[in-house]
Amino acid sequence: MNSEKKIKKAKAPAAGRKALKIGSFSITVTAVVIGIAILLNLFVNELPGTITKLDTSSLQLFTVGEETEGILAAVDRDVHMYVLAQRGQEDSTIVGLLERYEALNDHVKVSVVDPATNPTFIAKYTEDTLSPNSVIVESDLRHYVLDYREIFTTQYSEEDYYNYMYYGVMPTGTPFFNGELAFTTAVDYVTREDLPVLYALEGHGETALDATYGSYITAENVGMNTLSLLTSDGIPADCSAILINNPTGDINRDELPMLQQYLAEGGNIILVTSYQNYSELGMPNLSVLCAEMGLEPVDGIVFESDRNHYTGYPYSLLPSFGYTGPMALVSENTQYALMHASHGIIANGRATGTVIPMLTTSAGAYVKKVPASGSFTTLDKEDGDIAGQVYTAAAVTGTADGTRAAEYKFVWYASPSISSASDDSYVSGGNSAVFMGSVSWMAENKISLSILAKQLQVEALTLTAAQSSIWSIVVIFVLPLALLAAGFVIWIRRRKR
Repeated sequence: MNSEKKIKKAKAPAAGRKALKIGSFSITVTAVVIGIAILLNLFVNELPGTITKLDTSSLQLFTVGEETEGILAAVDRDVHMYVLAQRGQEDSTIVGLLERYEALNDHVKVSVVDPATNPTFIAKYTEDTLSPNSVIVESDLRHYVLDYREIFTTQYSEEDYYNYMYYGVMPTGTPFFNGELAFTTAVDYVTREDLPVLYALEGHGETALDATYGSYITAENVGMNTLSLLTSDGIPADCSAILINNPTGDINRDELPMLQQYLAEGGNIILVTSYQNYSELGMPNLSVLCAEMGLEPVDGIVFESDRNHYTGYPYSLLPSFGYTGPMALVSENTQYALMHASHGIIANGRATGTVIPMLTTSAGAYVKKVPASGSFTTLDKEDGDIAGQVYTAAAVTGTADGTRAAEYKFVWYASPSISSASDDSYVSGGNSAVFMGSVSWMAENKISLSILAKQLQVEALTLTAAQSSIWSIVVIFVLPLALLAAGFVIWIRRRKR
């Protein structure tokens, strides 16, 4: 008889049970860690780009300034910013900067639109052909189209043009990333209820404003138009400021009261003059307007004896900056403005408003009358030259009757250099920053050229005459002598061993 055998379950060895427990614990810990990582990743993705994406670029391409932060903080309507690019071919610099805008205000939304999959999208905004990675900014008020070539720009100097025209050398230019100014301008444009307009006076041989400066003005959402007081019934109601740019002839007796009334109502005027064309004798009507503002010219050319206030020649002035009025809108990074061959401006003590120094010479400056021959026999100070500090730019502001504004504003520049693109490039944008500070001051604009384009190569180095002399001595004498001395000391020590 077969007896039923009881089979006993074999117990797992102690080592096996221990390994099983450790394995279960490891799996549990791993699952918890993975879960925490997923939750952390989701949390981090919800954080703004300003926290999660540090700007490690050497040029700080993804960093926005206080002006941009202030404008974005005031946006209270939805703004959509569309990057036009194929998927995977988005410009990382453009997208990275726009993500900063999105992070600073919940009303701002950034998205990428692929024209290949959405071919009718661009046609809703423009008939132009846009480059890849162009940007369209839209609100319920209006839209703003930015071509890629407006975001990454290239500026060419007069030397570039000269070499191309006469030697056939293709210009390379200086590349700039204009992203912050372009995007902030676009946001301001699509969210602002009313836009200011600058009128350029014509009919007196005025110089047309440099195209580069014109682009700066429109980039700050200031419209531009021309104005002839001889053919118009009056100054337009939407005129935020009048530009009188280096006239060769005087305003007439009928135009003078129109400009006087415009200022009395709270209007604004920017006047640019040159030593060749402007004088009290040659332009008596315009001189009356300036005198009522409390300013008068010093005929001749201003020279500097202080080597820290000129570069190259003593009439290529690097004046000191003021800090109030329009100069308060100039970036702290702006160090110089070049006022080449400037006449002087002084206060006559009859101003009804407040005179604001903008660009000022040193106390060692002097003004030389231009000889009939047009050439100076010496650039040194002579008997009869007017000596002392003068303005090369000044502003005046005072109370108005409120028809246009509560106060009038008047700015006078004594050299056409202030609106010259070539002179501007010599001081790395200093002239345009000062000029645009005046435009923004008068238009009460939120944007100014303190939002500077970021140069993608080494900027031009501007040295005063004194600095140039010091560095010449250091490079030619001090460094070689120091190296020789160090070598001699090492040689002596080795001989003693």
